[in-house]
Amino acid sequence: MTELNFLVGAATRQITPALDHQPVFLAGFQQDRRATTVDLDLYVRALALRHNDQSVMLVACDLIGLSRYDIADIRAQLAARGVDPQGLIVACTHTHSAPDTLGLWGPQPGESGINLSYLSLVKQAIIDAAIEALTFCCPVRMRSASTHLHGFVQNLRSPEVIDNEVTTIQFVKQDGEVVATLLNLACHPEVLDGSSTCLSSDYAGAACAAVEAAVGGMALHVSGALGGMLSPSIPERTAAGVRRMGQAYAQAALAALSEATLSEPIKLDLRQADIAFPQQNPLFIQALQLGILRPRPGEEQTLISECLYVDLGPVQIVTIPGELLPRLGFMLKMAMPGPCRILAGIANDELGYILPDDEFVVPTDYFNPGAQYEESMSLGPQTGSILLQAILNLINR
Repeated sequence: MTELNFLVGAATRQITPALDHQPVFLAGFQQDRRATTVDLDLYVRALALRHNDQSVMLVACDLIGLSRYDIADIRAQLAARGVDPQGLIVACTHTHSAPDTLGLWGPQPGESGINLSYLSLVKQAIIDAAIEALTFCCPVRMRSASTHLHGFVQNLRSPEVIDNEVTTIQFVKQDGEVVATLLNLACHPEVLDGSSTCLSSDYAGAACAAVEAAVGGMALHVSGALGGMLSPSIPERTAAGVRRMGQAYAQAALAALSEATLSEPIKLDLRQADIAFPQQNPLFIQALQLGILRPRPGEEQTLISECLYVDLGPVQIVTIPGELLPRLGFMLKMAMPGPCRILAGIANDELGYILPDDEFVVPTDYFNPGAQYEESMSLGPQTGSILLQAILNLINR
């Protein structure tokens, strides 16, 4: 056997909060939705990639999102423990059955739903899992594939625009043991709707569990360009529906991988760019002033976020600091070399919806936006073009 110099490690930590003390406010639908039970546990799942002197730590979290403020804190703690944080990617699955980690879904208007003690535990779990995955890397080969998940994804804003592509990467030891399987699909993890009071990783967690049961190793899911609104098309908004969609997603990914050949990844190229976005949303500005959203010092009028580009040769990964609409997602995929392309949304930030400029209609009333809901949850009309150009520059650099 030839010596492999591409190394991969994986680690997990459970982050399901206790329900026996303080209330847990669920994120994603309406305020004062309090968790009463656990359906599927929430996890931090860390995948570390190492090649020569380059490393990437991709951490998937079963959360609605984290702000760049949180990522900066995590990076500082990693650096204090002697770990280079440059290649850290924290991508939230965006499940709508996890605790409020952004502040928008508290007990009443004007009151944050964040439990800072819980958020601190989440950050520690991310740090511990990332370091463990990086420490215990082993030589691997890689297979990758793309397919489609038919019948489970709909677009509630623009029904004719659907991205149901499943892209997956699997890392395997020389003896055939699976280390990790990365899953990618653009769809809100909200099989459980606003009537549910369950903590759940939703279909994303169910898919990871199904993959792990079938092939071993660790599975992790990152959400693609799910904005606009790509949502589950499934009648059973129940725990059974969660598992049915998760199983279908897992089976589609594994079937595609079964036809892919194993090869050694040929490179690990990491590129990063900071991006400045105008802050033009009166709702966000008010939320900052009220303390619902945590302040980002020096960024009252212009928010600084980031994107990363990871090139593994046959697979590229682009991070998105929010919820990209699928039209923009298609544009980015066309610009990526391929053959397999992964968009990791809600990664290292959550800026809300990111729309194409020509699709953005400024709401007459941000507090009652009607059909312009996505616009009312967006930084502003130029966010999409600014992000698209920054990522294209990274890809072509």
